[in-house]
Amino acid sequence: MIRKFFRRLFRLFKVIWWFVVSSCRVHRDQKGRSGWDAIACSARHAREWARGSAEIADFELVVHGDPEQFPGGLLVSNHQGYLDILTHAAIFPIRFAPKQEMRRWPILGPFVAQSHPIWIDRTSRQKSKEAAGEMIATLEHKINLLVYPEGTSTDGEHGLLPFKSTPFEAAVEAKCAVQPLLTFFSSDDPGAYPLAWYGHAALLPHVWKVLGLSHVRADVYVLPVVEPVPGETRKELAARVYELMQAEYRRIKGHD
Repeated sequence: MIRKFFRRLFRLFKVIWWFVVSSCRVHRDQKGRSGWDAIACSARHAREWARGSAEIADFELVVHGDPEQFPGGLLVSNHQGYLDILTHAAIFPIRFAPKQEMRRWPILGPFVAQSHPIWIDRTSRQKSKEAAGEMIATLEHKINLLVYPEGTSTDGEHGLLPFKSTPFEAAVEAKCAVQPLLTFFSSDDPGAYPLAWYGHAALLPHVWKVLGLSHVRADVYVLPVVEPVPGETRKELAARVYELMQAEYRRIKGHD
């Protein structure tokens, strides 16, 4: 218990220190940049911060497949909470599209905020419309956009929730590729589970638990790239991506 306590404190200190260092680098490299050039720069720095944070936390990232096959566009994955963000940002330069509430999260909130995210506010139809337009523009400017179309996080063990089709509108309008991902977390530490942060679980106690784990492994499966078909609607594209991901999910997990 004492070892875990000091491990948590040490990692928390290093993550905060790394965030400060990374923020300084972002501000340094942002000088003279504006608009989409600044956003693309932030996406590259997000990957640098995520990789450093993963190393600090002894977070093992195992990629199945070739991320280099993706020409750029919309990244889509199953969702198990904040660990997804760290995992995917460590593989791809990304612009995030998180829920508005993430602004208030400690450490991760400021990290996402400095990457010029598209904040999603589902309580406002006008802001949702503006966010949709920003998604399309992001993809048209060849900046990767990450979305979790399930709309909420799950335990990662019982299949995918039905996809919301709205994020796929951006891919249809921008005529860009969709990169499906499947992500699973595991650990040999007793008491590690659930590693997914979902349901009504409190955020800070879960973060405190994860910081104390000696090892966490993230397996990311890079599935075949899906290209929109001319005349295809966002619902049809979402259905195609869902079917591909659900079939591969069952194969990996051995589900019926």
